[in-house]
Amino acid sequence: MKKLCGAWKKYKGEVKKFHFKKYRTKKEMLKNRPLEIPKIQFRKLIRYWSLPEIMAKSDKNTENRSKQTCPHRMGNTNFGIVRKQLRESKENHEEPTRAEMFTATRTSKKGKEVDAKTQAVIDEIQHRIEASEDDDDAFISVLGKDQPGRLRCYGGAITKSSLKKDEAQLNPGMTDENVAALVQAQRSSPPDASSRPDNTPNPCSFESTHLPQQE
Repeated sequence: MKKLCGAWKKYKGEVKKFHFKKYRTKKEMLKNRPLEIPKIQFRKLIRYWSLPEIMAKSDKNTENRSKQTCPHRMGNTNFGIVRKQLRESKENHEEPTRAEMFTATRTSKKGKEVDAKTQAVIDEIQHRIEASEDDDDAFISVLGKDQPGRLRCYGGAITKSSLKKDEAQLNPGMTDENVAALVQAQRSSPPDASSRPDNTPNPCSFESTHLPQQE
């Protein structure tokens, strides 16, 4: 469900970017609305996005995203796939550490140069590991502790609480990384919205996340 809502959130972002922000007038927006969205529903969406408090919140979110450092370069690639590839590349097939995942997901597969800030972080983590610091400790020392509800380098579907819950149901002797790898392997890639059966309620509709029913 979390992955489905994530894919839906991305879709709404694209709708806003290409069908709302791109045009200056309501008439132009309605004329160029996505064909799959009914006109009456898109009109409500325009009204919602045009509210001063919503526009202020959007501007703040844009500002916060601009402050993010060392973004990954995986695009839509599931981190579970990256983890599996790293594991299979090792002779003993051991689970990759968060430090290894960080390097792999920040390095371009198309040969593009890593930006200076990201490279400095990678170098500092590696320097600490070479100085005999534990891999995970080195990762946290350089990048700081995870924020509540986040577990970096495991993918968006896994949090600290979900990891502990899954760990309790599996072998208690396994490490967090072993558990996370198993959980990710069992979870399918993000479903696309078109795969939802016609008779299944949409848990992430435009109206349910934006506007109360007034009509």
